[in-house]
Amino acid sequence: MERIGGLSAKRQHERKVFLRLLRRIRIEAKLTQAQLAKVLGVTQARISKYEQGERRIDVLELKTVCDAVGLPLMEFARRFEEGCRPYPA
Repeated sequence: MERIGGLSAKRQHERKVFLRLLRRIRIEAKLTQAQLAKVLGVTQARISKYEQGERRIDVLELKTVCDAVGLPLMEFARRFEEGCRPYPA
């Protein structure tokens, strides 16, 4: 059950999985934050904030990031789901 005013342990776990995966796909594409930012037409600070969880990313922005690194959005979603599966009780 999600707590009012904060994230449940499960949601915190999912958030960590998401943020790690977001960073990992950039690294796998052999791009720095600055290089990805240039491709996307945004600042390096925005990429950093996405990866640190300081700025939320909507699905359209996520698709743009996935396109930039050559990863289908559905593959990102599959990898995210896979990472969330063994949630520690």
